[in-house]
Amino acid sequence: MSEEELVISLVAIVFGVGFAGFVMYNIFSLIRSAIDRKNRSGSGDINPQFFRALADFKKNTERRLNNMEAIVTELEEDRIRIPENSEATGEIEIEEPEQREEAKKNQDGNLRNMLNE
Repeated sequence: MSEEELVISLVAIVFGVGFAGFVMYNIFSLIRSAIDRKNRSGSGDINPQFFRALADFKKNTERRLNNMEAIVTELEEDRIRIPENSEATGEIEIEEPEQREEAKKNQDGNLRNMLNE
């Protein structure tokens, strides 16, 4: 074997061993970081303050919603109630044909309020 072949083979062996070492180091570091990540996140450390705060938030939200629902139902009941002193007795008034024609002439064909407020 000549001198040139010996130098080339030694350089190839050194670079090959160095490259293999680099690859192995990176593989083992990835495995180690994955194990550390699992140990950190899967340790079961549950923060009880977070769950207390979450429960308080839920109670406050439910209380507020109940208050708002009560207010809305009161408003709807007030709007739906018909005052007993009102003149509306459920009777329907029918206009005379002459009144309708006069109203049509006065309004020039526009829609008019049929409830006679």
